Amino acid sequence: MIAHLWTHRVMIAGLVRRDVRARYAGSVLGLAWTVLQPLLLFLVYMFVLSTILQVKFTAEDGTGAFAFYLLAGLLPWLGFQEGVIKAATAIVDNASLVKAVRFPAAVLVASSILASLVTFLLSFSLLLFALFVTGRLTWASVPLVPALLCLQTGLAFGCGLIVASVQTVLRDTVQMLQMMFMVWFYLTPIIYPLSYVPSQFVALWQWNPFTPLVSAYRAILLEGHYPTLTDLGSPCVWTLVVLLSGCWLFSRLEPGFADLL
Repeated sequence: MIAHLWTHRVMIAGLVRRDVRARYAGSVLGLAWTVLQPLLLFLVYMFVLSTILQVKFTAEDGTGAFAFYLLAGLLPWLGFQEGVIKAATAIVDNASLVKAVRFPAAVLVASSILASLVTFLLSFSLLLFALFVTGRLTWASVPLVPALLCLQTGLAFGCGLIVASVQTVLRDTVQMLQMMFMVWFYLTPIIYPLSYVPSQFVALWQWNPFTPLVSAYRAILLEGHYPTLTDLGSPCVWTLVVLLSGCWLFSRLEPGFADLL
């Protein structure tokens, strides 16, 4: 699958450019919406948690530490969620292309994931800049960020292959996926620390493939140290399992996509 996608890398790059341009075509603010949408959601959570509930995620006082702690988990989640949801309808929305002779349908899923990655990187770069300006960024740990991006993208691509395949058969998949992400979000320590989870449920939370990713982002960006191999072992295994499952399911169903559409 990876070799197949690499062969069509030029086509994927063109589809990514088309997707990014079309998303904000005709809008006044353009790419600024990439930052404004997660910023609004962040402000809502920050107001509720820090002002109303007066939650502190770290021992450091002030809202600055809280803001960075929340953003370090929220931005990767939003990028992952957007990519998977867009990938779910990539095949159905481009039915005319899929019906074309020998068109590589996996390219549509990959371009959806990468287009969402581009918008995520724009907002994530602003977080890095804010950490740098405030003197909180530890440069020694930054080189590990691309590894986390690869794991996040691989997990999103595997999930995207699965949901895109199922969506061609069951058109209720997107609605179920949105409900699943709503539950998944609150089962991930993004707006609360893992230490708040009752001890009898911690093992269940750690089975969540996004829990160690969020912890790794925070360890690198906020704590200035490298996650251990044990910390990264779980997301690596999850990414590999989901990728293999997605490739297998997609390859099994792809020959019938044209008939199902």
